[in-house]
Amino acid sequence: MKKKLLIAAIIVIMIGVLIFILFRVKQATTNSSRRDGDIHFSVTEEDVGPSGDQGLSDASSEATTRIIQEKNEIDVSGITADTNEPVSEEVEPVSTIILSEAIRVDEGEIGDFYSNEEFQGVIPVDIRSFSADDIPDKYDSRDVSGKRYVTEVEDQGYTYLCWSYAALAAVESDLLSHHSNMDYRDIDLSEKHLAYYNMHRTEGSLGGLIDDDYRELVNADNEKNAWIFDYDTNYVAMGGVTNFCLSLLTSWKGPVAEAGDDSFSSIYGESFLFKDNAQAPSDAYNSDYHVQAVNEIMASEANRNMVKQMIMEHGCVSASVNADNKYWRDHNGTLYSSFGGEPVPTANHEVIICGWDDDYSASNFVTKPKADGAWLCRNSWGKTSGKGGYFYLSYYDETTCDNIVAAYSAASKGEKNWYDNNYQLCGFIDNVVSSLDDSQNYVTAYTNSGNPYAVMYEASSDETLKAVGFMNIDTYQQYEIKVYVNPETASEDLIEFKALDEPASATKASVISGGYHTYELSKPVTLNAGDRFMVLVDPVSSGRLVYEHADSYTGTANYDEWNNLTGNVYNNYEASGQSYYIANDGTGMMRQTDKDFFVKAYTNNR
Repeated sequence: MKKKLLIAAIIVIMIGVLIFILFRVKQATTNSSRRDGDIHFSVTEEDVGPSGDQGLSDASSEATTRIIQEKNEIDVSGITADTNEPVSEEVEPVSTIILSEAIRVDEGEIGDFYSNEEFQGVIPVDIRSFSADDIPDKYDSRDVSGKRYVTEVEDQGYTYLCWSYAALAAVESDLLSHHSNMDYRDIDLSEKHLAYYNMHRTEGSLGGLIDDDYRELVNADNEKNAWIFDYDTNYVAMGGVTNFCLSLLTSWKGPVAEAGDDSFSSIYGESFLFKDNAQAPSDAYNSDYHVQAVNEIMASEANRNMVKQMIMEHGCVSASVNADNKYWRDHNGTLYSSFGGEPVPTANHEVIICGWDDDYSASNFVTKPKADGAWLCRNSWGKTSGKGGYFYLSYYDETTCDNIVAAYSAASKGEKNWYDNNYQLCGFIDNVVSSLDDSQNYVTAYTNSGNPYAVMYEASSDETLKAVGFMNIDTYQQYEIKVYVNPETASEDLIEFKALDEPASATKASVISGGYHTYELSKPVTLNAGDRFMVLVDPVSSGRLVYEHADSYTGTANYDEWNNLTGNVYNNYEASGQSYYIANDGTGMMRQTDKDFFVKAYTNNR
């Protein structure tokens, strides 16, 4: 009898343990961007030490469930109500649209772009990215005539920071591609620095103009046992997209070398990940290089040769994929996602593409795509993933084809395109609510038009204005850029065209790709300390206009894989009052009190 009771007790205990394990599994959050796309429940705190000491074992993604949390919702009705009311034929009607955080770059009018006689002599600012005319059937940036343009494979561990790893790998490749004296073993940029300032307020921007544009993670509901906040490391559990990197890096918040407090101490282990990385990185604006351009195009089948040209010029491009386990084959060695004609889900992982093989067999993938051909990609899951950290991605992968690729252009100190000062009004172009589901985050923009917009700055010292930079999210765009020094204002809110003198500089500019680009002025402008100068962008092509909407709001709570609170995203974006848009009657430029435009001005000290 006692033996039966003992057996029954053991069974009850085993059932209790099983229920507990299943409960823990159901509470977990799947993160496909991270190594293996799931939680390694077989790994304990004792098994995992600081980065590099892994002791991992695989676990099936079937053992985890999708995110268990409220869907974050932000009311955007007040934003989309923002429209103009033109009373002049010179002004086009526009309204505000809400775009997915992972912005699609639309195709502009290529025929109009090349047939515009007034721009026949204007060379597109990104022409080098699309100039290669001898595209081989097979290419590998790790060996181009004996030169390597790709840095070593990285491991993001349990962080959500694939976006940071991919972007900085692309910056590293660009630097290697354009600096023959650099060796791939000598450059390693800090993912920690980039990710930290994505979710922290910082001071130090020129004139403090973007110091109050920031987002941070907060415990909005005062939940108990929110232990990660004690270490201020919840930012490592923040997913992201190219927009994050574009906003941060063109603001000159990095990149910096990975060393000391600018490197992660641990990347594995539920506790180690957050506790061992508590040291804040170096100052935000402590940049070793300046990112001056982010070229973006859709990675569609039609754009395949353009993507190849970008890789040949910059060493690699960052790209979006669906990293769910069911699309992989051969230990993450090949990847192909397809959805049977259904809408393509939001991408959940970022990698770099650094080569291709037109003859790579379609039979190598988990399901067979319609034809041969694949991209050579570098992952951020360490060297044990795929083949030494690399894998092949089908040319026809539906996730990648439905998203952009991005190539970065960076300047080093002493180069012609290195500038001393960066005047800017926009800290971020995206509004973040969810830490992992990009479909819940958004960007604000005006609908297609050729309406002019402008920004006003005040020179902080005696300087020379050399260049301006701004965004476009449509390809094949042309602009006239005009700079006015100390323009007269009819009132506090209006700058009338009739009161403007001739511009101090006028430049025709054109660009093939979307993204962010820097345009060198045809005539530099001498500025004295205290001079007000207006940069006016007059689009010749019709396109959408991204802007930063002034707002302050907090999303619902986010949790990591172990149900630890990582926080609610608090967004704060303030309008500077220094952005202008064409008045409804077309007579001048009206000051905007609820938005800022992503237009920067670059100067050198005199």
